[in-house]
Amino acid sequence: MNLDTALYWLQEMLTAIVVLCTPPLVGALTVGLGIAIFQAATSIQEMTLSYIPKMVAVVAILFFAFSFMLQFAVDFMNRIFEFIPQIAQ
Repeated sequence: MNLDTALYWLQEMLTAIVVLCTPPLVGALTVGLGIAIFQAATSIQEMTLSYIPKMVAVVAILFFAFSFMLQFAVDFMNRIFEFIPQIAQ
């Protein structure tokens, strides 16, 4: 395996990480920002107020996006396993 191939698989791995982590992180960020704006507007400074809505948002996003995320991860692993025999050549 040469350097170009290693860099290609490193890039694919990083892309997979970004694609799989982005939906829950963006959802948590959006809900957290909305709650922070609400807290600033109403002067409610309760620290625990943002945890439950963030967890609910992340669980909901994972519930709806899990099939896509699982299929993406399985396809990525299949590509890796198909490439393994080429390394021995």
